[in-house]
Amino acid sequence: MKVELLKSEHLLDGFFKVEKAILKHEKYNGSMSEIVVRYNLIRGEAVEILIYLEDTGQLVLVRQFRYAVHSKGENGWIIEAVAGVMDSDSPVDCARREILEETGFNIDRLQYVNSVYSTPGITTEKTHLFIATTRSENRAHDGGGLEHEHEDIEVVFVTPQQAKEMIERREIIDAKTIVLIQHFLLHTRE
Repeated sequence: MKVELLKSEHLLDGFFKVEKAILKHEKYNGSMSEIVVRYNLIRGEAVEILIYLEDTGQLVLVRQFRYAVHSKGENGWIIEAVAGVMDSDSPVDCARREILEETGFNIDRLQYVNSVYSTPGITTEKTHLFIATTRSENRAHDGGGLEHEHEDIEVVFVTPQQAKEMIERREIIDAKTIVLIQHFLLHTRE
C-alpha cells in the first residue's frame, strides 16, 4: 500500500503525543485518495492481564478511577484486568511487574493471548494480552498500585461466572478486559 505523507506536525508532545498528518493513500482500486487530514495519538505499547487463581477458581480484577469514563457521565470507577504501559521492558516483564504492583501476586504461568490495537483509527497503542495463572499463597502484598503514580486500586475477586454476568450487566465495560474474559471462558474448563 502506498502512502504519501505530505506534512506531519506534533500538536502535543507530553505524556501523550498528538500528530496531525496530511497525506494521500492508495485506495482499493489502485488510485490515490484526495488529500486527507488524520490525527494520531502516538503512544507506546501496553499489556493487559487477566489473572486466574487456580486454587480458588477466581479471577483477579482491579477497580480504579478512569476520568475519561467519568467525563462521559458514567461511573468512573471501572473494573478491568491488570494493565500497564511498557517502559523499556518486554511485554512479559511488564506484565509480571504490573501484576505485582496492582494486585500483590507473583505469578506461576503467563499465557500470551494476542496483541491488539483497541482504537486503530486514532492511536498507535498496541496492547499485549495475557492470562496469568497463580495461587492464593503467591500473594506477596495487598497490591493497590504505586502511590507516586497516583494509583488507587481495589483488587476484586470474582468467579468466571460472576465476570460473565458483570459483562452482561455492563459492570465490566473495558473492551480488552471483555476480550480476555471471553477468551478465558471459551478456552478454559473449570
